[in-house]
Amino acid sequence: MFFKSLADPTRLSILYLIATHPDGRVSSNALAQALGISAPTVTHHMKKLISAHLVTREQVGKWAYHSLHPANADTVAKIFAAVTAA
Repeated sequence: MFFKSLADPTRLSILYLIATHPDGRVSSNALAQALGISAPTVTHHMKKLISAHLVTREQVGKWAYHSLHPANADTVAKIFAAVTAA
């Protein structure tokens, strides 16, 4: 499930935005705006990333914030470091 989740370009973009955000977390709304996709599309992709333990979700009032899952944060960082170094 881990690598299958990474096979989609939109999910990779979501992971990259979360991994590189200064706060370490990004709202669903901010992801939708940054990627030019709808909120339901973000939700669809987030469900897959959460199932793969790549991201976590935190509800703060009416806003949902996503951050890298602590168990896989280092792995995600290494993947992006390898890709950007190439």
